[in-house]
Amino acid sequence: MKTFLSISIFLLLGVAAASAQNAGTLKIFSEEPVVVFVDEVQYPDYQAISLAAGTHYVKALNRDGAKVYSNIVTITAGQVTSVLIEGAAKAAQPAAATTVQQSPATSAKGTGTLNIFSEFTGTAVFLDENKQGDDIKVINSVPAGNHYLKIMKDGVSIFGELVTINAGQTTTVLVKNDGQVAEKIMESKSKEREEYQSRKVDVIFSTNSVSTTQGASTLFPGYYGYYGYSSSVTNTSQVSDFKIIQGGVKEIGDLGLANMVENQNVINRYASINRSVTRQMNVGLGMFLGALLIGGPVLVDILVEKPFLHPDGTTAPDWEIGVATAGIVSGTIGYALVMGADKKYPKHYYSVDEAAKDAQEHNRKLKQDLGLPESYDVK
Repeated sequence: MKTFLSISIFLLLGVAAASAQNAGTLKIFSEEPVVVFVDEVQYPDYQAISLAAGTHYVKALNRDGAKVYSNIVTITAGQVTSVLIEGAAKAAQPAAATTVQQSPATSAKGTGTLNIFSEFTGTAVFLDENKQGDDIKVINSVPAGNHYLKIMKDGVSIFGELVTINAGQTTTVLVKNDGQVAEKIMESKSKEREEYQSRKVDVIFSTNSVSTTQGASTLFPGYYGYYGYSSSVTNTSQVSDFKIIQGGVKEIGDLGLANMVENQNVINRYASINRSVTRQMNVGLGMFLGALLIGGPVLVDILVEKPFLHPDGTTAPDWEIGVATAGIVSGTIGYALVMGADKKYPKHYYSVDEAAKDAQEHNRKLKQDLGLPESYDVK
């Protein structure tokens, strides 16, 4: 019985060893997350899939469920087959793929060096999905063979390719700053762009023509005559103004912009005028209420048929007339002061050039905070 068990275990180990010798490895690299199927079997971890030597059907779907890669891939025993899927985020067109076979005998022979020249800064460098560092230019002691080099910027993959490292040699990669990369980065920042558009500030300058007509006539309106004259002069002037708009729809005014950019000169100017207006309103209100409380009863006493401050049937004394007159004058002045206080507020605390400069600075800082390039939204 023991001999039978030993023979069975030996046979099983032999079969396992034989199958291991007839197996190869499939590595799949993608710029975007994908769902990988090999022979219609899903493999959640597709960094190293052990497969029997021979041909296999490999399919990859993007996160929207669209097929981005499908092909027959040949697996060679004892070798690594690498597949690179590019543009996996796009559902409309299948992504291109690069398949490279790598011999373990080659990868075992020493290491090489990878030089990275990038026209970007602020990048994160990954080799075989392992982060190597930020803005690094040289990766030493890279095992010879094929490796997946990926470079990220602002959370977006701007470069992803299979690179071949030869033992004792240096492989150089150039990452160019072309329009496609910039467009790709901007496409990934849809939320940031929406927030920028809702918070940016524009200064809208406008000019209008205003015409005024003045004239004189000795003729009765609607009649003609041989005598008399009628003349008129029309003057046209240009009136310029500007508005400060946030998000394209909301008018925030001078003080709103000053608070955003912390322009203390404009804030102090408003505070000074506001104090002057408050003082004038307090003085005017005091005069008006004083005249109403003191002069009002006296004036009523003078006007009613049955006075209560002097004997009935007699003329109001001079002091009542004086108090009433003073009350009327004081109340009128107080009313005028209150009603005219708001006129001290100017239409603008900014000049149009100052407002445009502060709006530009606000937008620049906003783009910086949102991670948008300075060239964005520059006309």
